Amino acid sequence: MNDIALGMAHITDWQGYDHMLYLLALVARFDLRHAGKAALIATAFTLGHSLTLAIASLDLFRLPGDWVEFLIPVTILCTALWNLFSGDGAGKRQRLTYLMAIAFGLIHGLGFSSFFRISRDETAGFIGGLFRFNLGVELGQLLIVAILLATASLIRAFGISERDQQIFVCGGAVALSLVMALERMPW
Repeated sequence: MNDIALGMAHITDWQGYDHMLYLLALVARFDLRHAGKAALIATAFTLGHSLTLAIASLDLFRLPGDWVEFLIPVTILCTALWNLFSGDGAGKRQRLTYLMAIAFGLIHGLGFSSFFRISRDETAGFIGGLFRFNLGVELGQLLIVAILLATASLIRAFGISERDQQIFVCGGAVALSLVMALERMPW
């Protein structure tokens, strides 16, 4: 499997639903009218995990796997709570959301690194393989975000408000991520 397909397969694999849940929490307030903003936020997340994926894959930095597996649902929890309680999407809030997506992407990149090291095409070269893997992850994420936004637009057509959607989505993300975090506590 080439590295682009590998990246897409990794992000869209239901066994890694925590990454999809993070994306859901990240774009919980949006529908298709906000596709550009949602794509930029997802790309900010990609930038973060691309950086730590490179660093961890080169063995320059590693965090014990049990801590990474615990911190991933913590990022989902924090993102869902942020979207529930931070107000509208203008100005400073939007910039902080992008920074948060980059920072939390750093943690998710550590989760990707062991999969990437094990699965990548050794004949492709590290930099090229890493770039293609990240491109595949980004394409997969944008596909997931497009499906989430289309679903949100469909739901809105039935009279569900943006705030009700946000409360439902973020409430579910809070509950699921809290359970995952408690199950994965490293101590």
